[in-house]
This record gives sequence, C-alpha cells and structure tokens, in this order.
Amino acid sequence: MKKCTIKRRYLIQNPKEVVKSILTTFPLYKKNLQQLFVENHLDASERLAILGARFNTFKELDAFEEDLKPFLCADVSADKRYKNRYLSLFGLPQNYDFSLFDVYKRCDKIGVKPFDFAFSAGMSTQKVLKVLLYREMQFLEHDVELLLDDHAKAPKNLCKRAENICYLLNVATAIFDEVLKEKLVKAFTPLRSNDRALLLRFVQHPAYTTLLLDMRFFLREQSGFYLLKKSEMPLLFFAKRYLKKEEFRIAKRLKKALY
Repeated sequence: MKKCTIKRRYLIQNPKEVVKSILTTFPLYKKNLQQLFVENHLDASERLAILGARFNTFKELDAFEEDLKPFLCADVSADKRYKNRYLSLFGLPQNYDFSLFDVYKRCDKIGVKPFDFAFSAGMSTQKVLKVLLYREMQFLEHDVELLLDDHAKAPKNLCKRAENICYLLNVATAIFDEVLKEKLVKAFTPLRSNDRALLLRFVQHPAYTTLLLDMRFFLREQSGFYLLKKSEMPLLFFAKRYLKKEEFRIAKRLKKALY
C-alpha cells in the first residue's frame, strides 16, 4: 500500500536555531525536512524563514509540531503567498503586506497634500485599489467643500476625481462584486459634470450623503463580502493582465509606482 504524503509549510523565526535544534535535539525529524526558504536581508535574531516538511502519518506530524512548537510561528500551508512561485517572485509577505486601516490613518493624517505611493509587486490588489479609492475620496470631499465655497476650479477638479474613482471601480472587474461596482459607478455619474449648478444641487441632496456612506462602508468592510475570488491576486499579476494596455492617468501612475 502506497504511503500517504502529508506536506506542511511553517513560518519560523531564527532558522539557524531551528535547524540546529533538529540536527542535535530531534535528529529523528531530519528525514521530514524538505525545504528552507530564508530572508537573508534581516538581522539574524529577526530573520524569518519558511520550513517545508513532509510526513507519512498524522501521528508523525503531530509529534513534530509538539516537539518544535517553540520554533513554529504559524502553519502557512494553505496560504498561496508562501508557495515557491510567490516566494521567489515577492519574498515573504511580511515584507510587503500592510494593514489597510493603518494606511487609511496615514492618509487622514496627511490630508489633501499630494504624495506618491510606492507599491510592491506582491501586494494584495484589492487592498491597493481600496487605498487608491480612499485617497481619491479624500480629494473629492475636499473639492465638494471648495465647490460650496464657490471656488473657480472646483467643478473641474470634482469631475476629475469622480472620473478617477469610476475608472478604478470599472478596471477592477476581477476584484469587486459587479453589482456593487455598477451601483457605485452610477451613483457617481452626477459628479462627472462641469456644470456648477448641477453639482451644487447634487452635493446638497441626500443622494450625495448616501453615496459617501456607501463608499465608507465599502472601503472599511472586512468580511470580504464584496470581493471576488481573484481579489487577493498580487498587484504585479493584476497590472500585467488588466492594465497592460491601459493609458488612463491612474493606470499609468499605478504602473509607474509598481515598476
């Protein structure tokens, strides 16, 4: 009867100590080791690595995890970001992953002062698009204030922001729920006008308040309800597949920041 091979990947810290412990204290597990991916640019005490191992039985796996528990940070077997292809292209997720809400806080702190984003190729596409949408919404709300103050360039700037937001929603075909996307794009239509009178009527209408609430809920929603299966694809894959021929200003800026 053919033996069943059980494969596991573990995130570990200070891999030298882990390997040393296996070789000296638990030599029985040498045969289980399959792969070691190390991030060499970190200090030795902070160095992270991926340890790949395989087992013939779950009893053997349980014993391995129990004996090496102090060294195993997490079982990352089910996370594709820790597969060989992703590791070779992007390195460990700890180097490029980020908290969406931490970035939102940073944007709030900066306000409407312009700054350039620097994106890593392995970043989650849905997170990056949400950050860009959040940033555009900041400027849009600021432009509405200028419109109410009768600023001369407010209509033009407001139209530009609305176009940017609609573009981001439309280009995210494989990322965001289609029904939600179409609903939001339709709701932004009145803002894609240079007519000051029409804009003034809309931003003082309850529909504008509802739009703001819908966008805030969408950008802060954490369950993933509005995300599609491919929403977490690395930004590099998204740019190559969906933005390669795009010439809209945001697409150009995004590709420039990425490459």
